[in-house]
Amino acid sequence: MRLATFQVTTDVGKFKRVGAVVSDGRILDLNFAYATMSGAKGDAYPYESANFHLPPDMMELAKRGKQTVDIASETVKWIADKNIDRAIEGEKLYWDVKDVKILPPVTNPKVLRDFGSFESHLKKTRAKFGVNIPEAWYRRPMGFKGNPTSLVGHEDEVVWPSYTERMDYEMEICAVVGKPGRNIPLEEAADHIFGYTILDDFSARDVQAEESSNHTGPFKGKDFAWGLGPWIVTTDEFVNLDSVEMTVRINGEVWAQSSPESMKWSFAQLISYTSLDETLNTGDLIGSGSVNGGCGFENDRWVKPGDLVEVEVKDIGVLRNRIGHPDRSSPGNNWTVAARKAALSASLQH
Repeated sequence: MRLATFQVTTDVGKFKRVGAVVSDGRILDLNFAYATMSGAKGDAYPYESANFHLPPDMMELAKRGKQTVDIASETVKWIADKNIDRAIEGEKLYWDVKDVKILPPVTNPKVLRDFGSFESHLKKTRAKFGVNIPEAWYRRPMGFKGNPTSLVGHEDEVVWPSYTERMDYEMEICAVVGKPGRNIPLEEAADHIFGYTILDDFSARDVQAEESSNHTGPFKGKDFAWGLGPWIVTTDEFVNLDSVEMTVRINGEVWAQSSPESMKWSFAQLISYTSLDETLNTGDLIGSGSVNGGCGFENDRWVKPGDLVEVEVKDIGVLRNRIGHPDRSSPGNNWTVAARKAALSASLQH
């Protein structure tokens, strides 16, 4: 099942809802759909039941795991069989995808973790930074924590930071934690995954290079934008993870095609390792890291302001974002590599 967090605009304001993306490109509001089904079956309090079983919040749905998916599947089928398009009090049940704003499927995760799981990608990019893959990478998963407040949804513009001259994308798979846990055994770790979505780790490569030279970060090189979406595909439906086809298109041109088949550490391993003496929360995001060939830096091809970046993962969908134009009047422009080189050159001349 594909589950989306979306925003609708009504006469009385904007509302965040959760729905099932159906095959004809529409989204079914699951909360109102369940209330409709429950009421038709004689429930005296259908909306209260709906808020309990299928609440309009992705984090609450994820907590319930497989139970949620089963109830949602039953609801989708019942509504389709009855050919109903309005809820009990006249609420709209189906929305065209083009008529709503698709939000990041998880809008407020507590923690975002991103890993480096692909050897060829790391070898090529680290070589450009003048470093090798550490031997320890082959012994245990290695990652970093990103900024979960910088999520960018499907069709949102990605702001070009004023302090960078080298913007980049990274094509990744992302696991969404459902059932929380701590010290999770490897054999149980997959049960803690609610589903998968697309992650685009936008990066300021010139800044990242300087941060890496100090063996800290990533910091400003990464934390300005994390593309996430367009929706979550639950684990019962997304079963061919290793061989799934992944594509990056820039302005409609294919720049890279890849797959996660050479992923060093499985998501189950990433979850089990991360949970050692640490709690994984519902809605936490676990990024795979860029797949091999999945970023412009690796291929020496660079996006420009105004470019349209599309990351497609078969069986999930397409995450689409437009790159904005930098505000060169911003104080942040003083921190670009070029500005610092110019300042250094001027100081040496004096």
